[in-house]
Amino acid sequence: MNENKSNQRYSEEKEEEFSLIQYIRKYLPYWYLFPFFLIATLTAAFYYLQVTQPVYLSRTTILIKDEQKGMGQSQTEILEELTQFGGNKLVENETEIIKSLPLMEQVIKDLKLDVSYTAEDGLKTINLYKQSPVIIKPDVITEEGYSEPLVIHMKDSNHFTFNDEVQTFTFNQRVRNKWGEFVITKGEKSNYDEILVNFHDPAHLVEDMISHLTVLQQNEKSTVLELTYEDVSKQRGKDVLNSLLDAYVQASLTDKNTEASNTLKFIETRLGLITGELVDVEKDVESYKTSKGLTDISAESQIFLENIKENDAKLNEVNTQINILETVENYIETAGKGEFAPAPATYMINDPVLVSLLTKFNELDLQRERFARTTQSNNPLLETFNTQLAQTRQAIKENVQNLRRGMDVTRRNLEGINTRFSAGLRSIPQKEREFVGIKRQQTIKENLYLYLLQKREETALGYASTVTDSRLINPPVSSFKPIAPKNTTIWLGAGLAGLIIPILLINLIFMLNDTVQSREEIEQQTGLSVIGEIGQMKTSAGMPVTDAIIKVTSRNAVAEQFRALRTNLKYLGDGNCRTIMFTSSVGGEGKSFISINLAASLAYYGKKVILIGMDLRKPTLHERLQVSNKKGVSNYMIGQVDLHDLIQSTAIHPNYDVITSGPLPPNPSELLGNGRLAQLLAELRLEYDYVLIDSPPYGLVTDAAIIGEYVDATIYLVRYNYTLLSHITKIRELRKSKRFSNLTIIYNGVNYGSGYGYGYGYGGYGYGYYTEDTKAKSENLSSRLKKMVSKS
Repeated sequence: MNENKSNQRYSEEKEEEFSLIQYIRKYLPYWYLFPFFLIATLTAAFYYLQVTQPVYLSRTTILIKDEQKGMGQSQTEILEELTQFGGNKLVENETEIIKSLPLMEQVIKDLKLDVSYTAEDGLKTINLYKQSPVIIKPDVITEEGYSEPLVIHMKDSNHFTFNDEVQTFTFNQRVRNKWGEFVITKGEKSNYDEILVNFHDPAHLVEDMISHLTVLQQNEKSTVLELTYEDVSKQRGKDVLNSLLDAYVQASLTDKNTEASNTLKFIETRLGLITGELVDVEKDVESYKTSKGLTDISAESQIFLENIKENDAKLNEVNTQINILETVENYIETAGKGEFAPAPATYMINDPVLVSLLTKFNELDLQRERFARTTQSNNPLLETFNTQLAQTRQAIKENVQNLRRGMDVTRRNLEGINTRFSAGLRSIPQKEREFVGIKRQQTIKENLYLYLLQKREETALGYASTVTDSRLINPPVSSFKPIAPKNTTIWLGAGLAGLIIPILLINLIFMLNDTVQSREEIEQQTGLSVIGEIGQMKTSAGMPVTDAIIKVTSRNAVAEQFRALRTNLKYLGDGNCRTIMFTSSVGGEGKSFISINLAASLAYYGKKVILIGMDLRKPTLHERLQVSNKKGVSNYMIGQVDLHDLIQSTAIHPNYDVITSGPLPPNPSELLGNGRLAQLLAELRLEYDYVLIDSPPYGLVTDAAIIGEYVDATIYLVRYNYTLLSHITKIRELRKSKRFSNLTIIYNGVNYGSGYGYGYGYGGYGYGYYTEDTKAKSENLSSRLKKMVSKS
């Protein structure tokens, strides 16, 4: 009992150990997968690197003149004096504008990137940007043209054909086919005779190009942006960045010029109206003086005139402000709603709050219009701009109404003053009074005219001095080496894949294989020691069954393993186990083979042995030993014959006798349990050194359980790559329940040639060690590979 507990603790400790050598040894039967996949992945990597076009990175940097970050206060003031229409620039907004669809569409249009040209050079694809011998100017491209490339075959310097067509075309000839309608002109000189032309859908091309464009702010505190673009062509990458920056600058200038142009239009309109009114007043003065003969005005008239003039100037200013407020109201009602309206000149408004609100309204309107060109109408940010515009519009309306009420009061006061001055003028002769009225209108129109002329010149100066809000720091340059594909990474990844894929595949095979593969599995799962290992015995088609029985002179590995097993029987139980039963989980695990050859080995050793065939359901022992099965165990159990009438000698050795199973009975289990089995074994123990019993599989019928009650030890057969792992669980249950006395295991059918190992276990010597195995050692590599493939 102490010994069993010790063995159990040893087995449990052994379960916790991990053997790297044994883990690696599991992969040896499939070693050929590693060079196969390694060669395959490296070949795939080589092909990938040959067919994949290298990608280069082009980069450039620009400075955005952000009023909050990039420039000092004095510089900003100087710039504002010259450019009245500089918008508020934010680096974050400009980043999104640079990546907008309209700018990239302009780049495609300028560089004609909707048509690309390539050529095949072996496995490589060569991009012919600005190097193509043909240039296509498309007018109409069909859907098929966008999906299927056009192949141009150069026949000579002036003639070519399309794809597999026979018709020949010349340069500058208008062509109409299933790809569309276009004109092909001669390009650069080239050594390529076959040109692959791809037509790109502009909408898809824009999205693809934007995906290759990156705009990054290098530092949160700076206004420097770095633009990078990935392309298979170095020149095309630099051209895209150059063209993109040009389009961005032009778009910025267009926004500023639009604002200045609207202001100039408003001033010109007002100036035209004032000019007409001034001409009419001057004609009235001239006509009045001519008709009345006036040359001078009296001092009294002059005093009244000066007072009235001063008061009228104030009244005119108030009227002008009221007109401007009306203009502001009209502008606010129409601006930002899709209708064109000239922006009012904010510098003509004295109220700083209204000026600030109008400036904010114009800025929001320009930003909303700029953002609307790059986004969808339902964009949340666009809705934010609309909400801010509505709020600012309402604030302007309220401010205008307040100012209007104040100016109405002022105008009524000034008109009252004019009434008093007019009463004083009644004492002046009618002619002089009428002249003063006309002269007053002339002066007012002259002052307003001069004021508008001054503002027009200031606006024109600002229009002419409009500059961009960005500056190029570093011109576009391309990387010397491609950024993709990375050869080192590809080769390393291919090498790792060549090792990982077979490991995963082998582990998948292990996961799907539910049979016993190693001795460690048996000992760890059952907690029992393996008393012996028996390798696969070489057989050939048509070989007699007697050839599967070892000879006394045999020197092969299997014979030595049976000799080792014979020796290990001394350590079975207390060393006196002479009645031994062989069983297994299912049929085909080698009970008859092991029992026959172990009996032969014991007989060769000088022991008197008898082998009993107690598989009363499917007997094979008589066929293997070539003896009669007319009488056997079944006859003895029913009392038909005596024991000595059943014993048969074998041709293997004089000490080797056998009792076959006999005729098949209808009730094997009941027959074995009738009590005569104990008598049979007791008589045989008196005459023989060893009594070996070939019993039915324990996992299928109960016969082995009945026989096990009368034997000294039970040897359970487990076969390599045949016995299911679930059957091992049953053996562990048998050990725990002590169903069989002195239960032990023989590991049968071990395939040492599949990497199981040399010198493994009890007598596991491996093929090629003994003289009869030297032929197997001389097998070439190809034959071994074939065997491994067939077995795996």
